[in-house]
Amino acid sequence: MSRPARRPRTVQPSQPKLLRRSRLGAISLGCPKNLVDTEVMLGLLREAGFRIVTDPRQADVLLVNTCCFIAPARQESAEALAEAAALRREGTAQALICAGCWPQADAPGLRARFPEIDALIGPGDVGKIVSVIEQAIAGVPTLHPVSPPSYLHDQTTPRVRATPPWTAYLKIAEGCDHRCRFCVIPRLRGRYRSRTADSLLAEARALAASGVRELNLIAQDTTAYGRDLAGPDIADLLAALAGIEEIHWLRLLYAFPSRVSARLIEVMAGHPAICQYIDLPFQHADRELLRRMGRPGDGEAYLRLIARLREAMPDIAIRSTFLVGFPGEDDRAFGQLLAFLEAARLDRAGAFCYSREAGTPAATRPDQVPAEVAEARYHQLMARQQAISLARNQAWVGREIEVLIESPGAERGEWVGRSFRDAPEIDGSVLVRSPHSLRPGEFVRATITGAEPYDLAGRLAEPPRPTPQTAQTNRCTR
Repeated sequence: MSRPARRPRTVQPSQPKLLRRSRLGAISLGCPKNLVDTEVMLGLLREAGFRIVTDPRQADVLLVNTCCFIAPARQESAEALAEAAALRREGTAQALICAGCWPQADAPGLRARFPEIDALIGPGDVGKIVSVIEQAIAGVPTLHPVSPPSYLHDQTTPRVRATPPWTAYLKIAEGCDHRCRFCVIPRLRGRYRSRTADSLLAEARALAASGVRELNLIAQDTTAYGRDLAGPDIADLLAALAGIEEIHWLRLLYAFPSRVSARLIEVMAGHPAICQYIDLPFQHADRELLRRMGRPGDGEAYLRLIARLREAMPDIAIRSTFLVGFPGEDDRAFGQLLAFLEAARLDRAGAFCYSREAGTPAATRPDQVPAEVAEARYHQLMARQQAISLARNQAWVGREIEVLIESPGAERGEWVGRSFRDAPEIDGSVLVRSPHSLRPGEFVRATITGAEPYDLAGRLAEPPRPTPQTAQTNRCTR
């Protein structure tokens, strides 16, 4: 269960020396899909001669990649922009660039709120970041997104990864063709656009050669992959990626419930490298409310899907996300959602309160749910799910599980890692006690000795193997 919310480009001759000595600091907000955009922009900028620094106070140029999916995301972005704007006013930074979904949604409003911004670019301008900063340093502002959201990077695009060296996100597509009535993503990110399988395989092989052992596949809807290309689908892509020997874990995020096919389940169950983990944002369980949201399915259909997944993969970890307080959600509909949680017994679940977003059909509905009611339902849902997650975790006590070690623990002999059940920065962790010194990035076996709602604790079951990433048997499950 999730913890509650919380191409290469030639440098213009007019500025080569300045760009070579310019230091750039970046802040990336929102989802992993946005993080990949930031990594691409950093790659393009580094190739153009910028030096990337981690302390914004040391930066000549500040880049803030924003999220505006819902009100809390805008608030977080606004706080980051306010801090960056202060550095711009003080003269510490020569330029402040605001990128991402928020400029695409409301460039004039952002410019009025933060006059210190020198350039505003949307997702369609990711590939133009070097020229945008060149112009900003030269005193020529770019104050409105200039491109439709159609950009799509490929395997030749440089990236500066912000994740630990053993894990990476692989963005397999961009945009969205769904028309959920509460969501602004299709307007901000454009239509669904799949990358070619050849491009993805080439990038995955390069990541593996650089030391990546865990690949997390992301898109607004990973299960829609390939439909626009009339080529390989997500099951075919997963099977092909599983053939890259150095990749130890493959994880599928953001799957759409109605698009989980029998073939996809078969591939997930049949390839040891594919983690038996799936992220299925159900959003709700009440059929009538789901139709108001513009989504298919209902609680009964979702329970059948969960049963199919568990029949093929008894240990599969299933996480989901739910929206409470959507217009028209009454006590009956919310009760249906709570009953679904009890029946589904999901391993992980997060929730968020409905945010009334301008430009979405749901925002104009007259039957808005009071904020205090939505908040109360959020806490009730999360408390119910916490008990379920604890029970699911307790079922692992006494069993062995594979753990990817990521850092030393707080005490000597303790190490913090993740199992196949834990997506990075979303789910829980596994605290492993070991008499041996362990290395971040290696895989070990641990016997689980304790469980909490989010995390597991265990002890090293066997000494670390010299080359654990080459093991092929049951490596993502038991």
